[in-house]
Amino acid sequence: MSTSCFVSQPGLTWFGWPMTLLLLLTAAGATQAQAPLTGRWGLRQIAFEAPATLPDSLQEKLFHSPAAETNIGITNGELTLVVEFRPDSTYTYTTTRGGRLVLTEQGTYSVRRNQLYTRSAQTTDEPLFNGQLLLELTRRKLLIQTPIWQPELQIFEQLEYERLPTVKK
Repeated sequence: MSTSCFVSQPGLTWFGWPMTLLLLLTAAGATQAQAPLTGRWGLRQIAFEAPATLPDSLQEKLFHSPAAETNIGITNGELTLVVEFRPDSTYTYTTTRGGRLVLTEQGTYSVRRNQLYTRSAQTTDEPLFNGQLLLELTRRKLLIQTPIWQPELQIFEQLEYERLPTVKK
């Protein structure tokens, strides 16, 4: 003989249980996806992913883009771009050039279906990381991608970050 127990709460029908379970699992999944992202990340390089049939004019435009200058600045140690994702779903992004603060942005973030979403009250533009796709996330490497120019061109900017040591306060 088996016994089953069903606990009911006012306003929650049996049909509501699957939806409640789905919402709880979705929230737990978002928290789990954010956990590996938590920490400090320094930009290592910017690259582009594009079809092999990219016209010469667009290749030239990519070659002379601000990304090239950023890569040179990172390589020679003049430029640092650091983002810190905290467990409380807040982030801080800073850019320094020659040790001087150039840009900072703070806001909140979430991860859904390998997509990074950010909100910041500090900017009237789109926040820096909003809508970027998480291509790779390991203990040491974060690779994110975003489309640039017209979507039909299928040209993507890829930003590779490396995990930095935690700053003791």
